[in-house]
Amino acid sequence: MKPRPFIYPSAEELTIVVRAAGERTEEACIAQLLDQIPDPSQLHVLHEQPFSKAVVRTFEIGVECGRPWLIAIDADLLIFDDSLDRAREICGKMAPEAFCATPLFLCNTVRGLVFRGLHCYRASLLDEALELTPSLAADLRPESRYYTAMKNRGYTREAYAKVLGVHEYEQSYRHIYLKSLLRARKDPDAEVFCEQLQARAEHDLDARVALWGFEDAINHLDAPIEYDWEAPLPAFDERMNSAGLAEKAPLKSSSIEGLALREVLQHDYHSDRSTEKWVRDMMDFEHGANKLKEAVTHPPLFTPFKLN
Repeated sequence: MKPRPFIYPSAEELTIVVRAAGERTEEACIAQLLDQIPDPSQLHVLHEQPFSKAVVRTFEIGVECGRPWLIAIDADLLIFDDSLDRAREICGKMAPEAFCATPLFLCNTVRGLVFRGLHCYRASLLDEALELTPSLAADLRPESRYYTAMKNRGYTREAYAKVLGVHEYEQSYRHIYLKSLLRARKDPDAEVFCEQLQARAEHDLDARVALWGFEDAINHLDAPIEYDWEAPLPAFDERMNSAGLAEKAPLKSSSIEGLALREVLQHDYHSDRSTEKWVRDMMDFEHGANKLKEAVTHPPLFTPFKLN
């Protein structure tokens, strides 16, 4: 059987939707994306709450714009200078039955590579996904419930061991705390994260604040299943006062220049046990993830099969 040819979309064929909720990196994330698309009208910024509504509106925009590919991006990401080219490569390599594909980001909280934050959608299937919305129950993972529902219809979600940037770096303390409150409820590895955060908390303020969120989640079993970014957080305020911490100042663009690439290349892959095992094995983490670093610095973009 001949290998399947890859047809890579052009940059003009992408609709970009940024889902934002007051992240400290929102403006920087948007600026990085605008530098990588030919037309600013391709980019849309949502501040829809709760997140389940933002997911629906994301799909609606993907349909309304009429382009073949939708790239949904959370505003807590910082990306490489060519990350949209890398996303285009992923779109071109998706199987015909694939609804969505997700690449990797280095997560500041997990301290490993995670499949979250950026989603490549085949826009021709978004109408069908939207038809399922009334039948989907509320869930801790509003976007993932669509993957399950579409899988039941024969469509797939693909994961690509390609790194496109960093996740949850340079966020405000309030954002870190609130994300940890919910992560403690929905992540099966929450106890492992707590142990890792405890080891870092003494010298890493982000880790200390994230640990507060995990600890306080234990005492708030009736917490909502979605983020409420505007809600008062008295426990957080009390902890900040007790620790003598002030909230971070607004982010300066100069402080994040090259940050994503620098953090990915400097990460301690040899001791990383947070990244999924198949990714660690594929990228040879035991020898410093040389394959990963080579792919990051010299990405094999747009190399199709050669057909006879």
